[in-house]
Amino acid sequence: MIVITLSKTPQSLRGDLTKWCQEVQTGVYVGNFSARIRDLIWQRIISNIGQGEATLIYSTNNELGFDFKTTRQDKMVADFDGIPLMVHLNSQNKLSSKKKLGFSKAAQHHKVNNFRSQVQDKADSLTSLAVLDIETTGLNLEKDKIISIGAIKYLENNDCEKFYRLIKVDTEVPDNIEKITQLNKGVLANKGIDIKTALLDLRKFLAD
Repeated sequence: MIVITLSKTPQSLRGDLTKWCQEVQTGVYVGNFSARIRDLIWQRIISNIGQGEATLIYSTNNELGFDFKTTRQDKMVADFDGIPLMVHLNSQNKLSSKKKLGFSKAAQHHKVNNFRSQVQDKADSLTSLAVLDIETTGLNLEKDKIISIGAIKYLENNDCEKFYRLIKVDTEVPDNIEKITQLNKGVLANKGIDIKTALLDLRKFLAD
């Protein structure tokens, strides 16, 4: 199944989509067709979207059973070890909304001071802070796996909470990684959990 949502798009695009999909609610279209047709329709949407926004959700063979694409400027689709997550972007940090500085030494000095001031202001406003540590079987994004996730959450009253999960993997842990982490496939098989559960636990731990 495929679900498409449109917002502030031209009426012509909405009418065009009804050739392949059923509009079950204003701006929400549901259909069932091949991946090739899905990709062609998405390209058609991008070409005719104007100033509007669109999101595509479709069934696929991953941990969640679905994946998605979006044109929204305030969100980004990120892949975490095969699990698609929607990342909310902070629009205040977009470089496009700020005047670009020059490349002179004075401009660079001003840029550094401005950045330092922003970081300090952000730090002063924090009521809690989380530090995250992830161990993997290597640095190749396409084949290496997460084998542990650790985090410490520092709270406003100077207390802290700890989080740690070992992750089951279906591959061997390289010798150099085992030497660093003291983790191997046997340890992970006995004490680890699946990556989906670990990420859901982490999201709950981090909260806001």
